[in-house]
Amino acid sequence: MEDIYISKRRQNINDFQITNQDMPPMPPQQQPPEKKPKKKKHGFLKAIAVFVLAVFLFTSVFIFVFAAASGYTRNDLEKNEYVSSYELKSSPLVSNILLMGVDGSADSASRSDSMILVSLDYMHGKIKLTSFLRDSWVEIPSKGKKAKLNAACTYGGPQLVVDTIEYNFGVDIDHYVMVDFEMFTDIIDSLGGIDVEVTSKEAKFINRTTRHTVESGESVHLNGDEALVYCRIRKLDSDYMRTYRQRKVITALIGQARSAGIDTLLSAMKDVFPMIETDMSAAEITALAYKGGFGVLAFDIEQNRVPTDEHMYPDTISGQWVEVVDIDATKDYLREYIYTNNISVEDEE
Repeated sequence: MEDIYISKRRQNINDFQITNQDMPPMPPQQQPPEKKPKKKKHGFLKAIAVFVLAVFLFTSVFIFVFAAASGYTRNDLEKNEYVSSYELKSSPLVSNILLMGVDGSADSASRSDSMILVSLDYMHGKIKLTSFLRDSWVEIPSKGKKAKLNAACTYGGPQLVVDTIEYNFGVDIDHYVMVDFEMFTDIIDSLGGIDVEVTSKEAKFINRTTRHTVESGESVHLNGDEALVYCRIRKLDSDYMRTYRQRKVITALIGQARSAGIDTLLSAMKDVFPMIETDMSAAEITALAYKGGFGVLAFDIEQNRVPTDEHMYPDTISGQWVEVVDIDATKDYLREYIYTNNISVEDEE
């Protein structure tokens, strides 16, 4: 009986169900409005607006960089007369810029206290920092004799430093930037200082031998003066560690630039340009900015130095403590490091 009741109940419900066909048509004013082609027009106008905005921003960066580049000292590089261009390793996807820090005013009589090749590797998205040990015993091509690498700046300024590195190590250097280390402090201060790891030995050495007082720790904030003192520690350990500290400071400076706002970066550029000497024209600086743009700040950073331990040995020549270099092995190693992604480098600590 219960099954018969449920069946009748379902039948009654079905009798009262109304299908779409049974429903009266909706009045015209209640019909859902047809879609009009405004969306397509809106999407097209939006795309045009985004494109115009992108062009405006890009052009603004171009104009600013070009204008900011007008306050620096420019000295052209001549073609290297000691080595032919086909003997130098190069690539359109790598820009090599030699950064030189001098221990005095930026003139030809100064010794290059620091020589770091900044390689912008656009193919692998890396910034590769390679220190050249200043005591490397190399051929000075204009003199026809061997001497310490840092003497090249004294003999012939930035031109001879570039010529000497190219002649001995076989990599093409596109441009150079030279800055007095004293000016380097202003660059760091313009970005609000940097954070680097300072060991207890380094902190004690600085506190004992200078007028500065710094703490030790994994992340110690240093202003420009303190960072310069940190970079130039000489007698605590070795020249290898000194170049390592210099690369740490540059790496930290790039990190600080990454976290800075665009306004801070542009303001820093205005402060930095008058302090440097370079062979680049304003157009070349702008082209470099176009090629890499601010995206370069997101590149991974690698540190290295040449010669490596395997490719040198210490010696005393003519009363000078020098590093005797296996030139051929160092040339092959440097080319492999800069132009491929096959060599990984560990910290020297």
